[in-house]
Amino acid sequence: MHQLTFQKPVPTFENLVITSQRVSLIPISERFAEDVYREFTEEITRYMMPPPPQGISETLEFIRGSIEGMQRREEFVFVIVDTEGQFLGCAGLHARESSRTPELGIWIKKSAHGSALGRESMHCLHVWASDYLVVDSFTYPVDKKNISSRRIAEALGGSVYQEQEIISLSGRVLDEVVYQIPPLD
Repeated sequence: MHQLTFQKPVPTFENLVITSQRVSLIPISERFAEDVYREFTEEITRYMMPPPPQGISETLEFIRGSIEGMQRREEFVFVIVDTEGQFLGCAGLHARESSRTPELGIWIKKSAHGSALGRESMHCLHVWASDYLVVDSFTYPVDKKNISSRRIAEALGGSVYQEQEIISLSGRVLDEVVYQIPPLD
C-alpha cells in the first residue's frame, strides 16, 4: 500500500470521527469485533473480495491489520454506527494502487439494507476525504450484480472506467466494474 497525502492536518486516527445526520464513522477497534464477526456473513460477502471470517480470531486479525494501516496512514477503516451507537457496518478508504487514487469501500449489515445508510456513509467519507486528502480521484470496485452498491458510486458522481473478472478469496467469480469518482471541489 501507499501512504496517503494530506492537504491539511488530520487528527490521529484514534480521535477521528466523521459524522452526518444519521451516521458516524469511527475508527475500527477491537470493541467492535463481535459485531463485525456476527454481521460480515456469507450473504454480505457474496459480491466482495474477502470471505466471511471463519472465527473471531480472523476478525481480530483484520481489525489489528486495519489499525496498523491507519497508523502508517495507508488507509482509514471505520465502523459505521447510527445516532444511538448501534453498529451498522464498515467503510474504508485504502491507498492500494496509489495515494492519489484511493479506493472507497463499504458494507452494511443485512438488517440495515434498504435504508440508504450506506449511501449516506459513503457520502460522508467522500466529503471528508475530498477536504483532507490530496487525490486525483477515488476508485470504487463493485460486482455488476450489486445494484445497490453501484448506485452509491453513481450518487457520488462515479462513472465506470474499467471492467474485469476477478476471483474472490471465497473462490467466486466477480464480474467487477470499477468506478472512478471525482473529488469534491
